[in-house]
Amino acid sequence: MKRSLILFSLALVLALPVPAQAHFFWLMPDQTTVEIGKPLQVEVGFGHKFPKDEEIKAERLQSVKVIGPDGKELPLTKISTVRYEFVPPAAGFYLVSAQMKPGFVCRTPQGMKMQTKKELPDAEFCFHFDMACKTLVDVGKQSQGYHQSAKSVLEVMPLQAPNTLKAGGEFPVKVLFQGKPLPGAEITVTHTQWPDPKKQFAVVGKTDAQGEFRLKLDKPGRWLVIAGHKTPYPDKTECDENMYRASLSFEVK
Repeated sequence: MKRSLILFSLALVLALPVPAQAHFFWLMPDQTTVEIGKPLQVEVGFGHKFPKDEEIKAERLQSVKVIGPDGKELPLTKISTVRYEFVPPAAGFYLVSAQMKPGFVCRTPQGMKMQTKKELPDAEFCFHFDMACKTLVDVGKQSQGYHQSAKSVLEVMPLQAPNTLKAGGEFPVKVLFQGKPLPGAEITVTHTQWPDPKKQFAVVGKTDAQGEFRLKLDKPGRWLVIAGHKTPYPDKTECDENMYRASLSFEVK
């Protein structure tokens, strides 16, 4: 992919309303039933066709981590830029999280550029982006560990064990910003049985005063919930806005 196209896609990811975005960021485990002591692989997803689309570039990916139900980080084997493997030693939920490298994007008369306004005197608008994603892997059908935090700046927290979710029910989540509940965060969803190929995401609402939202789960399959938030950038001579996106992928029976 040419650099100009990467910049254009990144700009769409962060600058447009969520349903119109061209690309997004998620994690997808290769198994839905996981055994203790057996290898599990997790893939980093990127694009606009959940659950699988194009490969994220290695230089855009900052980290991938896995935390066990005891709160300790586990060894993670890198199979490729987008695929990682670990062996769960005990029952419980394992939190796998990934972070894109934060950075700046400016809109200029010549196009989108990954620099600040200080570096680009003709910049028309600048945003600083921060994107994180996570998934929870259930080993042994236990509930321990599903409430763990990835400690990203923006994060979607489950308020119910994901292995209890069923089609026709609801899934309560809480959005945290800098570790605190975030009212008014935009919530967006898609899933593997999404009916509209031209519109891969839909805004379903905003978090309440406690930073919470209840997702209506109308279909079985793999789901992706995304939270979005913007804040003013503190130094307007350098940039205009901070733009945050965080996602949580899970399965509905």
